[in-house]
Amino acid sequence: MRKIFSRKIIIAAVIVVVAAVGIVTYNSKKSDAKRADASPADAVSYVKTETVRDDRTIRSSITQNMSIEAVKRVQILPRVTGRLERMHVRQGDKVKAGQLIATLEHTQQDALISSTEAQIASAKADSERSRAEMMNAKTNLDRYKRLVREGFSTQQQYDTTETAYISARANYNAALAKERQAASEFGRVRSTKQDYIMYSPIDGTVLSDYSLTSGAMISPTSPISDIADLRRLKASLRIPENKIFAVKPGMDVFLKFDAISNEEFKGKVTRIDQYVDPATRTSAVEIELDNEITGGRLRPGMFGQASIVEREYHGSIAIPEGALNSAQDGYRVFVDEGGTARRRDVKAGITQNGLAQITEGLKSGDSVITFGAAHLSDGDRVEVR
Repeated sequence: MRKIFSRKIIIAAVIVVVAAVGIVTYNSKKSDAKRADASPADAVSYVKTETVRDDRTIRSSITQNMSIEAVKRVQILPRVTGRLERMHVRQGDKVKAGQLIATLEHTQQDALISSTEAQIASAKADSERSRAEMMNAKTNLDRYKRLVREGFSTQQQYDTTETAYISARANYNAALAKERQAASEFGRVRSTKQDYIMYSPIDGTVLSDYSLTSGAMISPTSPISDIADLRRLKASLRIPENKIFAVKPGMDVFLKFDAISNEEFKGKVTRIDQYVDPATRTSAVEIELDNEITGGRLRPGMFGQASIVEREYHGSIAIPEGALNSAQDGYRVFVDEGGTARRRDVKAGITQNGLAQITEGLKSGDSVITFGAAHLSDGDRVEVR
């Protein structure tokens, strides 16, 4: 009896499972049927778009990394070894050409100057005295010459007076030579003292004072100050051999710096090397820019990119390069026309910083699909996200 009851339970359970499977299968087929009946036109692709403008400026450029330096920059070094007496300027100070920068101790030179000045004064006094004696002897000589001619003096007296004049003149010439020698020595000593005093040769800004303090021992190989004129800056680029003849003096150069990435600065080509480096197959090109126009914000040593403009197109249409899709006869893009993707065949020109110039196929105001166009077909429904 128990066995019969157990079989009935098992049979009932099997019937329930079969019924459940049937229901699931039926619902699945019903869902598939609904999906099969749905139209592909009801599918929506989510995209990003960008409105086209025809006010872009696109440049074909030769771009290289670079760093800038001051056109005029000098390191101040002494001519002699000595102990630093005083720094008259510090880092960041603005200086003028001829302004005092630093002095080394020059006590010995001051003593020599004082001694030489005394020698000059003594020599000058001796020459003045000798000159007075010579002039007195000349007066006597002229008087005896007249007396001899008039018969009031002998030739012997005249000869004695003449000898005295010649001696006085020789003494004066010797004293004068001594005075000139003392003056020359004074000039040499003063010049030597100037070796201990340093001046700025240019107008500029002190970039570094090397943290020097009074008492530091300085030699001719130890720079005291680094001064640069920050009004004019320059950069050097290495241009490939095949681009050398495309670059000419006066061409515009646009510079962008890592420290000021959202701005662009303008310079010009000023010099082109007249030879090609056989090791790199490049030539050096120097560019300059006016730092006063930038408000003095640029600094020597700043790193960035310089682009020498070969051609420039104003009023251009440009779109992100990623919006272009290659086609057999060129390129195509998709535009959003009221929620529908429409394919456009376009012609592309030059590229710059991730933008592609479009010369044909788009007009200002078109809404170009910039993301999500890879799997679109003409007429697909789209929604901007």
